[in-house]
Amino acid sequence: MRIGIASGAHCNQILTAVLRRTKVDAEVISSKGAHREYDLVLAVNDEPVPPGSNVRRYVTDLTPKVSEWTVVAARHLLPTAVERGVVTPIAVPLPVEVPSSDLPSRSGVLVLQNESQHQVIAKLETAGIEVFLEDDHRVGIIVDAAASTSRVEPLRQAMAKEKVVIALFANAAATDTILHDTNGYLVQDLDQIVNAVQQIIEDESERSRLGFEARRSVGPANWSRVVRALLLEGRAGMPQLETFSHLPAITRWQQRLGHAHQWSSSRYNEDGYLELENQRLHVDRLGELRQRALSNVTAPRDL
Repeated sequence: MRIGIASGAHCNQILTAVLRRTKVDAEVISSKGAHREYDLVLAVNDEPVPPGSNVRRYVTDLTPKVSEWTVVAARHLLPTAVERGVVTPIAVPLPVEVPSSDLPSRSGVLVLQNESQHQVIAKLETAGIEVFLEDDHRVGIIVDAAASTSRVEPLRQAMAKEKVVIALFANAAATDTILHDTNGYLVQDLDQIVNAVQQIIEDESERSRLGFEARRSVGPANWSRVVRALLLEGRAGMPQLETFSHLPAITRWQQRLGHAHQWSSSRYNEDGYLELENQRLHVDRLGELRQRALSNVTAPRDL
């Protein structure tokens, strides 16, 4: 198999991962000049490729205009990939370089550039919090105040360096990457950002815990997984209902446990009953498997 890799971002990492596979001939190419024929060309985002090539792309944000969104770097990009005509896109987390873990806990604050940057900086400075304009060695807290979707890469790079990322729940890129109070903070509005920053600055142990978990959560991602997804053929895909649903667990339980899914909208009574309209079900009288099924169906979110 002969593979060309478009010159640009991450091309060396992709080439290294491709060459680890057996029976593969690969090289980095440019979009200009004469080229050998390739069975496949791999590219990232909008990187130009030779005309007439069978192209598969790894897309890391919402800005690329190309249609070949074969693999995406986060789950929130899957709907856009389908809109671009990809029937079965795959989501594989973006790999980032993870440095050694002997970094000290730092309390300096950096606010990423977006439409709310200046407003957030003003709020923080009013609260007496110093804000750094550049990411220097004193920064250990990163604020992404984007009200919609931001870029995934800066978030993951910061987390790899054990920095605590604070972002809004409205930011789909952040919610794909951060689990609130586990490997970062997610808040509802700009005022809560100030409160969260103050809390993390004052609590060194919490800062260290969140930084450690952030680094650990992005560490497993690697380019071999990305390349494997790019080269995968004949994939059956993921049902669209599971891809887009905010509660994909409900879909799975509907398919696997039949009538159990109806209790997803039930109300739990303090006496140990699940109530749904005129039906009542006592949880303690059910078998272990059925109790577990109902617990999953009625859970607030599929994590």
